[in-house]
Amino acid sequence: MSAPQIKFAGQSVGRIGYGLMQLTWTPEPPAQEDSFAAMKAAADAGATAWSTAAFYGPPNNPMANLHLIAAFFKKYPDYKQKVVIALKGCMQPNLSPIAVGELKEKARAEIKACQDILGDKTIDIYLPARIDTEAPVEETMKVLKELKEEGLFTEVGLSEVKGPTLERAYKVCPVAVLEIEVSLWSYDSDIKGALSSAQSLGVPVFAYSPLGRGFITRKWSKPEDIPEGSYQRMSSRFQGDNFYQNLKLVDLLDEAAQKKGVETSQLALGWVVGLNDVTIPIPGSSKPDRVRHNTESAKLKLSEGELKKINDILASFEPAGGRYPEQAAAHLMQ
Repeated sequence: MSAPQIKFAGQSVGRIGYGLMQLTWTPEPPAQEDSFAAMKAAADAGATAWSTAAFYGPPNNPMANLHLIAAFFKKYPDYKQKVVIALKGCMQPNLSPIAVGELKEKARAEIKACQDILGDKTIDIYLPARIDTEAPVEETMKVLKELKEEGLFTEVGLSEVKGPTLERAYKVCPVAVLEIEVSLWSYDSDIKGALSSAQSLGVPVFAYSPLGRGFITRKWSKPEDIPEGSYQRMSSRFQGDNFYQNLKLVDLLDEAAQKKGVETSQLALGWVVGLNDVTIPIPGSSKPDRVRHNTESAKLKLSEGELKKINDILASFEPAGGRYPEQAAAHLMQ
């Protein structure tokens, strides 16, 4: 059975993509050769839609992820044409969005710096990781459209916006991808609405953190297991009583996966793929076997009865804690 495909920035890619964040933006990044092995495994398995950012690195090297990608293409030049790059940017050093009034100048400089690193590999999609909440989305899109027309990148994307915002943005300039958090513990009304609008417009959705940042796969058994410096240490969903309350959801999902005869990670990814025709989960891993396993999940088919069971679980469970720390939450789903 061949892997399901979807059109993405004019190219055919697999229905499961690859998120590169944890290869460079984590307390203990993997060795470069280990990252290369995982990246190659992803592309070979059909996960050729890649998500990166201009800020996926430590303070002294915020573009570390792009340097990693450039080094990978230097070693494996044939993969430049296989992989479609969606690059997030437009963020200030404190990870708040750049104001619209400064966006054109700062984004242009950022894109050129990114392109200098990537060399002759095209930036297929450029998108603001968060948008300026003080200005209508139309103003942001006008700037991005101008930069696109300058030839700095091929297509425009958006991240963390609601359905109505996406629809308004699309009227100014076609949107090639919407990147939002979608998983079995991130599926609220705003996310559902964004998915509906994206389906209606035919906009592919990069579903980031589709495995709940490791929580759905039981990466840790207790909050104390989470390494210092990890994002999860700052997220209320992973802390104190919330951690154990949220494990009750994983218990129920494990039962559903066992009945299906698959791993819970496969169930979670297959569920995201099956939400509509445009979802592309982008799990990340530095382990080639896990990358291949994740990508195979696109082939999973859930019956109506299995979907009903999962939906009943989700309807009965409210995750404890927010998706992001309070300060960062102000810029979500605009």
